[in-house]
Amino acid sequence: MVTEVSAGGVLLDDGDIFLLHKPNGEWVMPKGHLESGETPEQAAVREVLEETGLTARIVAKVGETRYQFRVQPSGQVKRKRVHWFLMKVDNRKLDVEPTFEEGVFLPVEDALKTLTFENDKDIARKAVEWHRRHAPTNRAPARRDADHTPS
Repeated sequence: MVTEVSAGGVLLDDGDIFLLHKPNGEWVMPKGHLESGETPEQAAVREVLEETGLTARIVAKVGETRYQFRVQPSGQVKRKRVHWFLMKVDNRKLDVEPTFEEGVFLPVEDALKTLTFENDKDIARKAVEWHRRHAPTNRAPARRDADHTPS
């Protein structure tokens, strides 16, 4: 059985996740196969740009998904392994590949309800959780000056 290796991005921007709508009705995140000599990181950045027009940078690897699918019309079964990366969008200048119906940024909760596949939902949740744990906050550091008295 043939195993394809792909890479993709969970594009998180201002509390929204980017999704692509396929003509068959599926909602997915951008991903695609590795080209010869390409690392998963390089493939993820390239596929995001090709499929969405968005430039994005990798923040962290959030996991892998594995699944099988049947190729039509041959009926051949293929395995797929996808490396997923949390990515920060540098702009929102969309240029969605014509193979998709549309691309949209949705609030996290809406995106999790909209994604078609459970393994994609799981990866998106992992990415959001990673971001919540590691993202810098905008809060001022706590004062440690015990002798300070307000004026």
